[in-house]
Amino acid sequence: MASEYFKTEGLVMKKFLWGEADFLVRVLTRDFGKIDILAKGARKTNSKLNSHLDVLNHIRLSFIRNGDNIPTFTDADILSANGRWFADAVSFKVSGKITRVLDMVVPIGVADEVLFFLALGFFGREYPDMEKASLNFLSSFLAHEGYSEAVGISQSSLESLPHNVSEAIIKLWPVLMI
Repeated sequence: MASEYFKTEGLVMKKFLWGEADFLVRVLTRDFGKIDILAKGARKTNSKLNSHLDVLNHIRLSFIRNGDNIPTFTDADILSANGRWFADAVSFKVSGKITRVLDMVVPIGVADEVLFFLALGFFGREYPDMEKASLNFLSSFLAHEGYSEAVGISQSSLESLPHNVSEAIIKLWPVLMI
């Protein structure tokens, strides 16, 4: 099977150690949805990819897909760095909660441009009240996914999620138990 080359933009959700010098990077992309892409050699000190693949970076990426193998990065450039989310404990906590929920609810490989821009818009701004902003985002996200009313999160909307997912969301936001 011939190799296929792709270009898109994405939001880095997380990265895992892989092998001796690689990362497996989970990216929410504009054109392919949530995908895992291998960044070969990215853990080496002279790798250009490593700094471009920081969590919450909005990147332009190129990758190659060869049959059933894991897609592999060929290039990445930062469109905007969202490192300010790691500047204080509250921002760090909120960013982790939002990325975990996105990872739990969004299936691999389902393209959703509206969801991509919803997440990008959330992480691209600063908020005076991070917890309130995260609950507003959660409400918008769940409504977009068809689990919630457009104006808020209800107990019934959480119950419509798979049980393990609703329990995990309530653990992240105990205020939702009320």
